[in-house]
Amino acid sequence: MSDIKFSIVLPCYNEAENLPLILERYASVMRDDVKTELILVNNGSTDNSASVMAELLKKEEYSFARSVLVEKNIGYGHGIFTGIKSAQGEFIGFSHADMQCPAEDLFKAYDLLNAQPDPKKAMVKGRRLNREIGPSIITVGMSMMASVVLTRVLTDINAQPKVFHRSHVERMKNPPNGFELDLYVTYLAKKANMNILTIPVIFGKRAHGVSKWAFSFISRYKTILAMMKYIFKLRFID
Repeated sequence: MSDIKFSIVLPCYNEAENLPLILERYASVMRDDVKTELILVNNGSTDNSASVMAELLKKEEYSFARSVLVEKNIGYGHGIFTGIKSAQGEFIGFSHADMQCPAEDLFKAYDLLNAQPDPKKAMVKGRRLNREIGPSIITVGMSMMASVVLTRVLTDINAQPKVFHRSHVERMKNPPNGFELDLYVTYLAKKANMNILTIPVIFGKRAHGVSKWAFSFISRYKTILAMMKYIFKLRFID
């Protein structure tokens, strides 16, 4: 049996420039009282992420981290779930690798979850603050649509991080490959009558690179349309 308590999964697609900063920041928040593994998923990167990751992970100060390779990128959700399947911890969390999400938020979520009477019956997610009006409107609209169609209150669906007990993974029989994974994980928790707790989070600016979904109007449109379709798909699957 692994003695790892907490597994953190970060999907990395063409994040070579951000990798040194990712490991530096996570190293700064690692705790002696919570044995943690950081799983960097090389999600089919076409830049030099593989070589950068390999060199960084040779360093003793990053012994808490390891990599998992996805040969071909077929989506954000697939990358995350590949990391989740390899996780050894009793608790699992995932977040973004673009460094917009502070590393310490994962441990804030972990502590809140472990403070519950039965952590298996709860999940902790982020609640984004101080956002621009445009993204906020999209988020509220999607949340309202999902709540009505799926008949469960769902808010700030794509906010990171998300942290849960590994028993929740057993419910994930058919996870989506795309950005819909955030909705899927939260919806399954709601369906199982788990208590959804939130922590306030503030997304920062990207240190390097561009968004993998919001780099153009067309990419935003496609992502939003895919989410809308998936909301109805979930309803009828249910």
